[in-house]
Amino acid sequence: MLNFIMEGGPFMMLLLILAIIIIVLSIRRIIELYGKKDLNKVKLESGINAIIFWGVISLILGYFAHYLGFYNAMESIKRANDISPAIVAEGYAVSLSTILVGLFIFLCSAIIWFALRWRYNKAYKS
Repeated sequence: MLNFIMEGGPFMMLLLILAIIIIVLSIRRIIELYGKKDLNKVKLESGINAIIFWGVISLILGYFAHYLGFYNAMESIKRANDISPAIVAEGYAVSLSTILVGLFIFLCSAIIWFALRWRYNKAYKS
């Protein structure tokens, strides 16, 4: 797993930081929704929406990292005279890892956002 993250490059580290931010925000909002009775509704709602915001940012960052890596790979191939198709395929597979991680983070944040939003609406909108 660590090798997978290290192969993704510096953008993979940013995605990992975003995942940690989403986890921390989610835990804080779960504690606030299920634990406390007197809540600031605006702060709670903006905190719930922050979860989906950072999920979308991770998705965009994953795609950006992929296209940046692919662009750099094509520039390197252009400069090289003889390149193996296996090397190209391996580089493309590595560049897809940031998209996969970004999509996974977004999917998790969307599920958490939906669940917290449902609980918020059930508790405060009825």
